[in-house]
Amino acid sequence: MEPAVDVAVVGGGLAGLTAARELGRRGRSVLLLEARDRLGGRAWVSSFAGVDVEMGGAFVHWSQPHLWAEVTSYGLDIVELPEPEKAFLRRDDGLEELSADVFIALNGSFERLCHGAQALLPQPMSIPGSPEAVEADLRSTAEALAATDLDPLHRDYLDAVCAGLSSAPNDRVGYLNIAKTFALAGFVGEQVFETNGRWALRGGTRSLVDAMASDLRGEVLLDTRVDQIAQDDAGVTLQTSEGERHASAAIVAVPLNTLGSVRFDPELSDTKREAANEGVVSLGVKIWAKLAGGFPSAFSAAPDRFPLSFVETFSSTPDGGTVVLGFGPSAAALPLSDPDSVARAIEDLLPGARVEEIGGHDWVQDPFAGETWATYSPGTWLRWLPELERMEGRIAFAGSDIARGWGSYMDGAIETGLRASRETEAILS
Repeated sequence: MEPAVDVAVVGGGLAGLTAARELGRRGRSVLLLEARDRLGGRAWVSSFAGVDVEMGGAFVHWSQPHLWAEVTSYGLDIVELPEPEKAFLRRDDGLEELSADVFIALNGSFERLCHGAQALLPQPMSIPGSPEAVEADLRSTAEALAATDLDPLHRDYLDAVCAGLSSAPNDRVGYLNIAKTFALAGFVGEQVFETNGRWALRGGTRSLVDAMASDLRGEVLLDTRVDQIAQDDAGVTLQTSEGERHASAAIVAVPLNTLGSVRFDPELSDTKREAANEGVVSLGVKIWAKLAGGFPSAFSAAPDRFPLSFVETFSSTPDGGTVVLGFGPSAAALPLSDPDSVARAIEDLLPGARVEEIGGHDWVQDPFAGETWATYSPGTWLRWLPELERMEGRIAFAGSDIARGWGSYMDGAIETGLRASRETEAILS
């Protein structure tokens, strides 16, 4: 059968939206298949306690080149998130309030943990290949923390920050994930926090998703799960929940932890299948909660031996309450389905807080995500990434999980969508 379209794009997150848009602009006929009832993937604004909140990705920065090009192209704007008035660190013997001077010094200590990162990652938007980088990738973040000369206060704080950045316990995370975050922040400790929590899109990520979706030139099918992709010299056949579809080529833009749910004929390479089977280790939890009214602006962090890595006040609710945002290293240890445990974890980090409502989305149990964002275990990032981004026959791959630069960020999703669209155009030309 003749292919019905030039390209079928599997996955309607930012990577898939980017690839579909770019190919449509080149005059290619495009079919975008999304299993959810909405576009955006892990970029999703929803309502909680009368406030619009980001259930998934949220933070942006002008140092993210691909995302900033979209901001400029669509005339979007960013907003600065409020600075907390108080900061706390959970220690084994209780909460410790941090003065402004101490808090600034703690942030600067990130540079001690990542000493030597510039030699490991001289070009942060590329895949490093030196023997030293490969060796560093074999170490866990926990091992790197243990080997760094830090006093107990600095160690506990960096433990909390690293677990929060990784959405995983530090002994499960490859140190190069953390070093790369530092490198992308210009090798400046304080900039890690500027690029990971200070700025957001005005109107939320929905503003970007809606702008990209309105720019598509092709057919979009929601609520359409792709179960199998077969390819031969003539084209690609996709078996979906809504029937069979045909294309000359395909782009698969799904999270790594769901790649194994799609059958491929012929099978993917051994390394791709290994990566899909093992998956990334970012199996944490993002939590929204409403506190009783009158709670002051605050931020609190805790090492990964506690159920939450950090929690901070976010905004007020229409009825005078306070919305707080929290991240924990393990959704299994602190499931959203157990609101009492979540409330206790939040109240343990915010003195005087009284939780009235819990919200969020369990991305780990979500069949179309299986993870929060991409964090690789020791020894897997450099081994898997070159193969994960490699095209196989008529099938290209995209997604923030496999970005060379801002991997696991929205910028990385756009980066890979651009690359996949370019590779696909090359085989169609």
